[in-house]
Amino acid sequence: MLAISLAYPPSAFVYRATKPRLLVDGVDVGVARWGKHRVPVTVGRHRVQVWVPYVMPRKAGRAQMDISVSDGEVASIAYMAPAVTFARGSLGAPGQKSTGLPTVMVLNAIAIVVAVAALLVLLVANLA
Repeated sequence: MLAISLAYPPSAFVYRATKPRLLVDGVDVGVARWGKHRVPVTVGRHRVQVWVPYVMPRKAGRAQMDISVSDGEVASIAYMAPAVTFARGSLGAPGQKSTGLPTVMVLNAIAIVVAVAALLVLLVANLA
């Protein structure tokens, strides 16, 4: 059995409008939502792929890994979608972190600085 948790960072609310795609050994598992899922698999090695359908890129947050499942074992893995759709997703042991979050934070800081500068320019122009 394969237990997989599919998640996205709270700041990337755009993912709420879609659902992730999960493939095991090239076969679409057909998950209906984000969250925890259990997928029956045979004993042995399996390739797991996850991405989010999106406009650009078509497969946002792609990630894949190979995992071995022993007899009677429940192999647990987790997927975290990236904060930026062009970044790779994180797939591995439970507790995955979102990639691209530092980029989002820098872009937010730049946007705030530009907005504050524009307000200051408007204030100075109105005072003159």
